[in-house]
Amino acid sequence: MTDTPKETTMIIVSVMYEKAERFDEDYYLNSHMPLVRDRWKAELSGTRVLKGTPAPDGSAPPFIIVAELSFATMGDVQQAMSGAHAAEIFGDVANFTDAKPKQMISEVIG
Repeated sequence: MTDTPKETTMIIVSVMYEKAERFDEDYYLNSHMPLVRDRWKAELSGTRVLKGTPAPDGSAPPFIIVAELSFATMGDVQQAMSGAHAAEIFGDVANFTDAKPKQMISEVIG
């Protein structure tokens, strides 16, 4: 008998912030991310926030903060990004940084 892998698709939206003149980490962690989790609770499968650290050679990280937003399907991503709360969430970015976040959408394959 062989095990058949359970087919699961997970979509990760990585939101990456480069070093900026202003980045209020406290606001980001205690206001913005709770807002994201609350407003997108129907679409999100989970979230994780990573803080960049210097490389072994001491060089600065390319991003100071990376948020990973997990969604079960691309449809969930599309619903979140174009739904009723998208403008509120994207508009809140100005409350903690002047940086323009970069996004990457990925499918978990391994």
